[in-house]
Amino acid sequence: MENIQNQKEAKKEDVNKQKAIYKEAKNYYRHHRSNDKAKKRYEIEKRKLERLQEALLKLQVKETDKAENKTIALGTSKLNYLDPRITVAWCKKFNVPVEKVYNKTQKRKISFGQ
Repeated sequence: MENIQNQKEAKKEDVNKQKAIYKEAKNYYRHHRSNDKAKKRYEIEKRKLERLQEALLKLQVKETDKAENKTIALGTSKLNYLDPRITVAWCKKFNVPVEKVYNKTQKRKISFGQ
């Protein structure tokens, strides 16, 4: 969790730096509209800023998902609510190794399904 927060803080700093660069390019472009280089630089800086903001948003979503999934045991429903005989039969029917569905400990618990 701390690693994601560190990444998020670093990304926020990058976004703030890029915003300053973008504003500078935007102001220069406003005063020199006929200059093609100014327009190109403005567009490049705008794209960089958008990419950084998207990356920051992804990190925020990742952090939220990780925090919300802490209380959920993702493998529990498979063990508690699905009959292992059905799962094993499905694996055999579609040639899927049971190891792809159940880990080693779970396989020991459901040895009757094989």
